[in-house]
Amino acid sequence: MRLGPLRRKLWANLAFALVLIALTVVATAPASGYDPPIPSAEDRERLHKGPVTVDDLRSPTAPEVDQQRAVQDDFDVTHYLLDIELDERDRTLAGSVTVTATSLVTGLQNVVLDLVYPLVVSSVTQAGAPLTFTHENSLVDIALDRPYDTGESFEIVVTYGGFPQSTGLGSFGWNKYSGLGGSGMVWSLSEPEGARSWWPCKDRPDDKALVEEWYTVSRKWIATGNGKLIETVRLGNRQQFKWRSTRPLTTYLVSIAATDYETFSDTYIGLDGTPMPVDYYVYKEDLADAQESFNRTVEMIEFYAGLFGEYPFLEDKYGMSAFPFGGAMEHSTNTSYGYSLIDGTHRYDFINAHELAHQWWGDAVSPEIWADIWLNEGFATHSEALWFENINGPQAYRDYMSSLWRSSFSGTLYNPSNLFGSTSYDKGAWVQHMIRGVLGDAAFFQALRDWYAERRDSTGNTEQYRATLEANYGAPLDWFFAKWVYGPGRPSYQWGWTTADLGDGTYRTWVRVNQTQSGTTTFTMPIHMKVTTASGSEVRTVWNDIDDQDFTLDTAEPPTNLAFDDGNWILKGSVNEIVLADADDDGVPDRNDNCAWLANGSQADLDGDALGDVCDADDDGDLLDDGLDCAPLDGSQGTPGEVVSLAVSVVPGTSDAALSWTSAPRSDLYDVARGLVSELMGGSYGACVEQDVNGLAWTDSEPAPVANGWFYLVRGRDEGCGGAGTFGTDSSGTPIPSPCP
Repeated sequence: MRLGPLRRKLWANLAFALVLIALTVVATAPASGYDPPIPSAEDRERLHKGPVTVDDLRSPTAPEVDQQRAVQDDFDVTHYLLDIELDERDRTLAGSVTVTATSLVTGLQNVVLDLVYPLVVSSVTQAGAPLTFTHENSLVDIALDRPYDTGESFEIVVTYGGFPQSTGLGSFGWNKYSGLGGSGMVWSLSEPEGARSWWPCKDRPDDKALVEEWYTVSRKWIATGNGKLIETVRLGNRQQFKWRSTRPLTTYLVSIAATDYETFSDTYIGLDGTPMPVDYYVYKEDLADAQESFNRTVEMIEFYAGLFGEYPFLEDKYGMSAFPFGGAMEHSTNTSYGYSLIDGTHRYDFINAHELAHQWWGDAVSPEIWADIWLNEGFATHSEALWFENINGPQAYRDYMSSLWRSSFSGTLYNPSNLFGSTSYDKGAWVQHMIRGVLGDAAFFQALRDWYAERRDSTGNTEQYRATLEANYGAPLDWFFAKWVYGPGRPSYQWGWTTADLGDGTYRTWVRVNQTQSGTTTFTMPIHMKVTTASGSEVRTVWNDIDDQDFTLDTAEPPTNLAFDDGNWILKGSVNEIVLADADDDGVPDRNDNCAWLANGSQADLDGDALGDVCDADDDGDLLDDGLDCAPLDGSQGTPGEVVSLAVSVVPGTSDAALSWTSAPRSDLYDVARGLVSELMGGSYGACVEQDVNGLAWTDSEPAPVANGWFYLVRGRDEGCGGAGTFGTDSSGTPIPSPCP
């Protein structure tokens, strides 16, 4: 409904990014010279209605009254005929309402209708015969002529009259100009439950019916209503206007607006080529201004029909009737539009677009209960932004959504604390915007078309809408609805980033996202990150589902910039960029760095022990640095260490020499070299006498020459990748040349 001119407005801690493919289904070239302004937040707030809550509509009543009203669940109204004469001189109405209904139960004996005092029922008849009724607690309880079983239909005529009183948000009035008395007009605005203040009905949004309206007014006046004008009848100095709706509507959308209007018309050509009148009823002094202010209406119908599906009431019309209200009201086929908005400019085109969009969202598809009001107001407000996108492109859409940001939104979107406050309108629009961001354009707009096609001429609720979205998304959306629709608040973010050179032509950007809003609620959302490098930009999407989370984005070039929530797809309380601690300045944040005190951009960690190689030079603990180790993760392989202890003794009773030695690290076999002691000083280290000794001992049975002796050298050999070790070093520390191959 209504807005006013100046108002309207998964992973664990580390996740990888996905490329976001954006689709665009709206945006045409701006019309030449047409650039309506985006309304300010202050302007929008001025004309918010309310406060009205669901509890206000159900003020405490006696149990017997609740039981009496519950009878309304037992029948379905299929048709109303309002035959009403309105006397502007004494501000009274008199007439009858014929109600056609069908029983939904076995043995229906009573019908209960809503009608507020001081209107008085004089009689109720069925097929001309009087029925017994009571009129108490604003309920007309009527005893039918017999019990009616499921599927049986009946028709009753309620004759009534009196002085209708304005209730709620201003359900009925006689004034033509705001703030003034007089009786220059009659008008209605029945949302949410004000229809009962001027005609008897089952006044709730979930029961839609065909409606026929016969309004008798001054002969000097034009009375507008819902549907198509079927006939005009002269009755002396009075005139009767007969309107008939082709499609069912709910009671709060039934309308009358009657005064000495001037009229002009335009034509909308439907998607199938069917022409439809677009009729304007304005005050005489506003005619010229209206012809300018309304001249984009047909373009708006064309746009929304192409986006959502055909205009819902093509068989009837679209009309706009001026009335004394600061905003407007989306009566089916006949929007009531505040006369003060008609100023010869396009300043209030956002209201025009909003009320027109309601013909789809609220009128064709109505809320099942008032707790679902965001399906009306959030959709229509988001549709304003879509109109601005259509005429001025994607940036205009983003600017419009930004204009709907508020420092706070009270309560929850479902069953809001104020039915007609900024939560229903502006947060509702943001939720639609975010769903678009989650689903992508193709799935989102198809979901809207499906929602309209499946629910047209009926009602819908929030869970049914979620099911329609999920069918197009291909996955559950409970995580989204739980927080954004059924829960209060919104997230605030801190985020930061650094980039490390992996050394292989890859640059890894580390992104940290913290949610800092008060309370314990964590909002799960995909976050679009725009990564800019020297070669251009691309959008990556990360999935944020915990309060403190890290992500990595790999690129072939170092990023020059990173934008958080590119496109502004998330309703954020605040967002602040922070600097991530990086003590070794290697581009890896300290808490993610496997060696935070030594630069290690590649984060190489050969043994996977979470300690980077720069801090863990010997991964297998074999006392060989990884760079010198042919098997850095296998402590049993690698260049053998030295044999540090060698003993030689004579085997008793022989001249044989018995050698024994201590094992050398990483040695599987051993080689033995032997030389003359007399030659050792000359730098000769003998010759290889035995290879591949399997063990730590060997016996030399060749005796040493007379007046000389043998010296021995032993080295280890790794049967794996390490090969042979050394025979030790000389006095200068130089490795001894190997006598063995």
